[in-house]
Amino acid sequence: MNFNEIKENSEIDVRQQFEPKWLSQSTFEAETSTSEKISRVVNMIIFTASLYSLYGYMTGGTGLLAYASYLSLGFAARKITSIAIGYMVYPAAFKSLPFLKANVVTRGKTEIQTLIGQDFIIRSISIHKSGSCYDGVLITHRDTILNGKWIINALGNDSVMEYRIIQIAKRNFAFMSNTLLINGPGVCKSGGWPTRYQMGAGFEAGIKFLEQQVKATHIIMYGLSLGGGMMGEAILNHDFSKGMKDNIRYLSITDRSFSRLSTIADATKGKIVKSIFYITGTELDGVGAAQKLSHLGIQQIIIQHISNDATGDDGVISDSISLAYELHKNASFENKIFLESECINHGLPLPKDIDDNLKILIKEFFES
Repeated sequence: MNFNEIKENSEIDVRQQFEPKWLSQSTFEAETSTSEKISRVVNMIIFTASLYSLYGYMTGGTGLLAYASYLSLGFAARKITSIAIGYMVYPAAFKSLPFLKANVVTRGKTEIQTLIGQDFIIRSISIHKSGSCYDGVLITHRDTILNGKWIINALGNDSVMEYRIIQIAKRNFAFMSNTLLINGPGVCKSGGWPTRYQMGAGFEAGIKFLEQQVKATHIIMYGLSLGGGMMGEAILNHDFSKGMKDNIRYLSITDRSFSRLSTIADATKGKIVKSIFYITGTELDGVGAAQKLSHLGIQQIIIQHISNDATGDDGVISDSISLAYELHKNASFENKIFLESECINHGLPLPKDIDDNLKILIKEFFES
């Protein structure tokens, strides 16, 4: 064995001793609750009944079973409509199409190789939840890998993690934090459909991975724009009790997001479209998530554009439908920190004063 082989083998030994077990995990299966399992079974029954109803219609079938199966067509149509609305709300889900997916994957590989060249440690992980697989990336560094500090990021409606890996990893590393990025349902390699449940399920499973496998001590749940709504659904469906008993500290950051999807539908498309959202169950409830966080005593930072009489907007989200505007109406919401400015633009970096205040708050959280 020559010197180079000895050196290479010793470096491998050092890495194996240094790296925690979770870094070698390529998959994680998140536990599903009883209600989630029941929901899956019901959906399968409805789908099967819908196929039978089509057969019955084509063959002229009659009888109680045939008529009952016709009813399932209504539920199937509701599901299909919900998915169709999901694609309009979350166009990033189209990035799973082959002619778009290839470029995304290539970009992701380039960004990962760039970070590896700068001494970052990166691992891909497939996160499974309720029959769907979500594509994720763990980004850490030798200086942070064992410190227990993590930020899980949910991006905007047309964003894929492959295009933001370097930017987000470096920003989080500035706080000496590790990063978990997850693509939402239907985005690139992620499976599933952009429904209310699945838009939150991947991120909820990601929180479980940080709690159960990584044994994180500090978790920041950062949602930008639509990502704020998706992270809100993850928060609504997550059981924080075990993590809080284990003294895990949590912080929610909701950046330039909305109060509820149905509120956007009402304000931009009218009450008929809002009714369709209700009927199909298409919703992301940032207000409900904020209420749960207050009840749990988990601090939440809300970053939002502000204007006199809520007549302005940040270029995308009107102030009157923003999360901050809705939360200001209710004084019972506790543990909220509002970072607001009329200079905030939805598609641009945060103004320096807002960003500086945010950095101070994140630093204080990680030091607590």
